[in-house]
Amino acid sequence: MTPREQVMATIRRSLGVTGEERPRRKIVEDRLAGRPRGLLPARAQGKSKAELVALFVEMAEASAATVATVRSADEVPAAVADFLRGRNLALRLKRGDDPRLSGLPWDRSAIEVATGRSYGDDETGVSAAFAGVAETGTLVLLSGPENPTTLNFLPDNHVVVVDAADLSATYEDAWSRVRDRHGDSGMPRAVNWITGPSRSADIEQILLMGAHGPRRLHIVLIDPSADAAALAAEAAPAGSTPSPAEIRSTIAAGGGDRNDKPKPEPSKTPEKEKEPEAEEGDGELDEELEESFPASDPPSRTQP
Repeated sequence: MTPREQVMATIRRSLGVTGEERPRRKIVEDRLAGRPRGLLPARAQGKSKAELVALFVEMAEASAATVATVRSADEVPAAVADFLRGRNLALRLKRGDDPRLSGLPWDRSAIEVATGRSYGDDETGVSAAFAGVAETGTLVLLSGPENPTTLNFLPDNHVVVVDAADLSATYEDAWSRVRDRHGDSGMPRAVNWITGPSRSADIEQILLMGAHGPRRLHIVLIDPSADAAALAAEAAPAGSTPSPAEIRSTIAAGGGDRNDKPKPEPSKTPEKEKEPEAEEGDGELDEELEESFPASDPPSRTQP
């Protein structure tokens, strides 16, 4: 008997069943065939496609991911290069064999591109998402040679490309798309749901990024309907370093001398707390204590 069979046998004995009861098997078969949907959050219901895109970006950024929006797939390599340069990372990455990635003009971006699975020595990995979920800003990635699962977890930086047309409102909608694409017999070995970069606060509630996977997650969203003027007006590409701090004069706009600075108030010496006045009868008590415990024989040495 295998370890799995031993575990299952122990469970059946505790339940008082054999596993061959027809009513019990029918319940399982009906549930697998019916695929009942779970509760759907209100924030993702009844929204237009543009509203779903905005919700996806909002939730992804709330999970510490960065998002760059481009209007066509040809702009993806430039957006990835902007992210790498902004983080002072090498222009080098590894990707899978997904046609959505292999057909991109990587040669225009000066990025050194390698293909295949990661063995833990890659700084940046790039994947193509099967879908995105607006309700939580989550990415859905399917395992396979097109997008090796190792690229999702081993590199320190993970860049994921997702098309706005592949965004679903809820988890249930995304699962329906996976089943419709692969059927019951052709499901991938793993379906990874990624929300933000890896993190953990198990030790003393101190948040640590990159605890079990990439410390950075950058999403390149392909949205042909995005406002070109709004994208061009962005101060810096997503994932770049913040703008330098602005140095401003401390002199008032109306003129004035540099020495016209508010003089610091002199520090006040804290007042010494007054000792409480002795109440009537305290002197007699002190005399009694002195007689019982003379100065040469303090109480700490006479008490047990």
